[in-house]
Order: sequence, then C-alpha cells, then structure tokens
Amino acid sequence: MARHLRRRSLEAPSERNDLTRLLEAEARLEQMLQRARDEAVRLVDEARTAARARDDALGAELEVAEQRLETEIAAERERRVREIGEAGRREVERLEHVAPERIAELARYVVDRVIEAGS
Repeated sequence: MARHLRRRSLEAPSERNDLTRLLEAEARLEQMLQRARDEAVRLVDEARTAARARDDALGAELEVAEQRLETEIAAERERRVREIGEAGRREVERLEHVAPERIAELARYVVDRVIEAGS
C-alpha cells in the first residue's frame, strides 16, 4: 500500500502538469479561435465595403451611360428633324416652280377621278 501511495504521489505532479498543459493548450486554441472569428468579421466587413464601392461605381457608370445615350438620342432626333425640314423645303421649292397650266391639269385630273369614284 505504501508503494501504491508513493506511485500516486509521484504521478500526481505529472498529472497536474498534463492538466496544466491541457488547459494552456485549450486557452491558446480559444485565443486562436477568437482571432479567427475577428479576422472573419474583418474580412466580411471588407467584402461588404468593396461590394458597396463596386455597386456605387457601377451606378455612376450607368448614370454616365444613360446621360450619353440621352444626349445621342436628342442629337439624332434634332438631326432627323433638320433632314425632314430640309426635305420639305426642297419639295416646296420644287412645287413652287410648277407651271400654273400643270397645276390646272392636275386639278382637273383629281376632280375627274373623284367624280368617277362617286359614280
């Protein structure tokens, strides 16, 4: 029995030492885990910030593209209005030089066609 007690007393410091090392290892692991959690939070925040910045940049690009398109559409509309106006003026000028005899001849033709259609 004395031998058994001596063995326990010899093992007790070692067991305590093992328990201390285990507790220290657990504390280190807990610290590592906390650092990993903190890093994860930081990375998520950075990713959100970067995503917002990309979203803002894309929104700004879209606004610029919309403004450019509106400007191009307005310029094209103005160009087409000028073209149509010029074509109308050319046609008016062409018709202004039609001889009165030709106008009378065309008027008679139209009246004859209307009368024929009504019969």
